[in-house]
Amino acid sequence: MSAIRVIMLLLVMFLVACTNRSTPTTDLTNRQWQLIELEGQPPLLLEQALSMAFDSTGRISGFAGCNSFSGRYRVEGTTISISDVVTTLMACADDAVTTQEMMFHQALQAVTQYELNAGTLTLRDENGVVRLRFQAF
Repeated sequence: MSAIRVIMLLLVMFLVACTNRSTPTTDLTNRQWQLIELEGQPPLLLEQALSMAFDSTGRISGFAGCNSFSGRYRVEGTTISISDVVTTLMACADDAVTTQEMMFHQALQAVTQYELNAGTLTLRDENGVVRLRFQAF
C-alpha cells in the first residue's frame, strides 16, 4: 500500500510541476505579430511593418522600424516579462522613425501583462496601461 501512495504522491508532484512551469504559450508562439498600436497611436507607415515573434524556447525577435531586435521572454499566467533585448545598430534616415523605434523599445521593456483576444495581443505595463497592441498575421 505504501508503494502506491508514493507513486500517487510522485504523480501529483509531477502534475503540479507541469502546470506551474513558465513556458511560452502556443497562442503566442504559433504566429507572427504586427504592431497596430504604440502608446495609444497607430505606428508610422513604413515599408516593413513593426513586428515581433515569440519562439517556444523563450526568445523573441522582430523588427522595430530601422533595426531588428531579439531578446528573452517569460510567461506565467497573464504575466509576461521581456528582458535581454538587443538590437542591430542601423541608423534611421527619418527622425520620426528613430523616435518611434525608441518608444517601441521603451514600451516593450515596460510590459508586465499580456492579453490575447481574437488574434490581438495587448501588452500592458504594471499599472494596466496599454503600451503595445499587435495583430496576428
